[in-house]
Amino acid sequence: MTGLPAWLNGKLVTDPTLSASDRGFLLGDGVFETMRTAGPTVLWLDDHLARLRAGADLLGIPLNHNPNEIADGLTALVGVAGFEHGALRLTLSRGPSAGRGLVPPAEPVPTLLATIAKLAPPVAPVSLVVAQSVRRNEGSPLSRTKSLNYGDNIVARREAIGRGADDAILLNNRGLVTSATVASLFLKLGGRWVTPAIADGVLPGLARQRLIGLLGADEGSVQEAALGHVESIMMSNSLGLSAALSLDGRALSVEKFTDLSARLFGGS
Repeated sequence: MTGLPAWLNGKLVTDPTLSASDRGFLLGDGVFETMRTAGPTVLWLDDHLARLRAGADLLGIPLNHNPNEIADGLTALVGVAGFEHGALRLTLSRGPSAGRGLVPPAEPVPTLLATIAKLAPPVAPVSLVVAQSVRRNEGSPLSRTKSLNYGDNIVARREAIGRGADDAILLNNRGLVTSATVASLFLKLGGRWVTPAIADGVLPGLARQRLIGLLGADEGSVQEAALGHVESIMMSNSLGLSAALSLDGRALSVEKFTDLSARLFGGS
C-alpha cells in the first residue's frame, strides 16, 4: 500500500494486511462510508456510522466496535495523518471466508478498516452522458446501500470515458433518473432544483439530505425526457460539490457552488 497510516480492527497500523480469503475482496461482501475531515474533525460522523450500521444490518454483518471506539480510532488516524482536509474511508467486510461459495461463515470475524488521503481540490465542471450500457436496479436494497458492489458504477464510468465524457447519469430499470456514478444529482428544471427519489434506486446521501433543505429542492421521480430540459446540474457527495458543463453534448448553465459548499461543509 502507500505507507500512510490506517486503522485496522481497532489498531493504528502502517501498510495494513488483509486476508486473501476476505469476503470483501472476493465477493464485495461489505459496506463502506467516505467522510470528509477538517483538521481533527470528521464531518457528519454520527450520520455516517448510522448508515454504515444500517448497511451492515441489511447484509447481516456484525459490527463489533461501538460508535465511541470507532470515533476514537478515526480521530487518532486523522491526527496521525495530519491533513488539513482529508478524505477518510471506513470499510466493513464480513471478513475471512471459511470456505468457497456464497454461504457466510456461521461466526464471522469482520474486517473494519479505515484509510485516509488528502482531500482533492474541487472538481472542475464535468461533461456527462446518460449511460446506455447499464441500469440501476431500484428493486434491490443494495441500490440504497453503500455496499462494496460498485460494478455497475464502474461499467457506467468506463462507458462515459469511452464516449469522451467525464461521468455518466444512470437510469433505473423503469427509465427514471437516479444518480451519477459516485454522486447524488440535483437538476434545475424551470428554475427549481429537483433531486431523484430514493425509491427510484437512489442512495440516501448525507450531503443530498442537507442540500434538499438548503436549496428548497423538490424530491421526486424524474423522467429521462426531462433531461432534455435541464438548465443546470449539481452533483454532491460527502466530499464536495461539482457542476456539469454539458449533458450528452448539450451545453448547460454552469453555476458556482462556493458559497453553498461553505454552508454545507462549514467552511471546511
